[in-house]
Amino acid sequence: MPQKVAIWLLVLNMGCGTVGTTIISPALSSITEQFSVDEANSQSLLSGYFISLAFFQLFYGVLSDRYGRRRPLFVGLAILALGGLTAAFAESFEILILARILQGFGAASVYSIIRAIISDSYGRLESASTLALITGIMLIVPICSFAFGGLITDLVSWRGVMLGIFLAGLVPLVLNIILLPETNLHPIKKVDLMNFTRDYLALMTNRLFLAFMLASSCCVGIWFTMIGFIPFEYHRIGVDTAEVGLWFMLSPIGFAFGNFLTKHLVHQLGLEKMAQLGGLLSVFAISALLLPSLIGVSHPILIGIPSFFFGFSAGFVMATTTIGAIASAGELGGSASGIVGATQMGFGVLGGSMVVSIGGYEHFEKGVAVLIGLAVLSTIFSTSAKHLSKNSRTS
Repeated sequence: MPQKVAIWLLVLNMGCGTVGTTIISPALSSITEQFSVDEANSQSLLSGYFISLAFFQLFYGVLSDRYGRRRPLFVGLAILALGGLTAAFAESFEILILARILQGFGAASVYSIIRAIISDSYGRLESASTLALITGIMLIVPICSFAFGGLITDLVSWRGVMLGIFLAGLVPLVLNIILLPETNLHPIKKVDLMNFTRDYLALMTNRLFLAFMLASSCCVGIWFTMIGFIPFEYHRIGVDTAEVGLWFMLSPIGFAFGNFLTKHLVHQLGLEKMAQLGGLLSVFAISALLLPSLIGVSHPILIGIPSFFFGFSAGFVMATTTIGAIASAGELGGSASGIVGATQMGFGVLGGSMVVSIGGYEHFEKGVAVLIGLAVLSTIFSTSAKHLSKNSRTS
């Protein structure tokens, strides 16, 4: 077995990899005001990042199977730091979008490679337990990102937020160069187009892999879609920028609780039952976001509490389905991690685009309908994974 990487280092890497996703959310209103663009256009700052994040995970996964986990991760973190620095000095909205694409290019290495490192070092159930623990701990970072993103924007400006992303790439890069061991002890000797195509076709015809991947991606899609349009609903009901970040903390706090519970229950219930239960709970949690319009009362707590319970339910789904997908891929763990991460980001773009197309930024209930649809799909795919796993064991 490869040397196990220190939990705190894995937490630091995953936390810094998510900073670019979360810290910008409270700053979106300030950015749209400075560059005189509308709310829907602010989605391009997220979708450009997510598309880049999705696309390049495919390549980082393959590179980490061929060249080991360390070197591709180092390159990605350096690109993330460069993207943060470029964004901090952007003088136009177009340059800012390009810088966000660069950030996604770099952060893709973290999303793809760290999960593969965990899968290298642990067994199937222990990997899910370890990923749940790491995810629960590292949620301190996005919790702080939401809070400090709003505070930094109020005190300095959104440019201070981008400098935070620069540091999120630079600090783990230095520490990884010093401390991170290589966990891919049997790298693939050669990568060519035929092998690349064959490996991905093998994964895309693996029904168990697809079921786990799609269940995970629908759940992650809800999370990234919420980041895009819910801050504007808080503003509409009179919540200021700093307070938006504080209310947004409830969702990752719930996610932390869900992950810690998953760590203890996954050995008893298994990956599939945990994911199915989480999917069902997420449907009810997201549906509760419709309460303000149903009872005619607007208060941030009516958004914050359902968001907390969605985070809690997502803690049951994300680690179990992600590890389930990677484990079902066998020796193609790095490639599988890349596909899973790419699809997760793709669903974030898809969800955000659907919200824009149906007017969810102007009518909150329409945006919530998109989230409910993704929650239902996550439950269906989790149930499918449960049946496929049962059939594979009996056959």
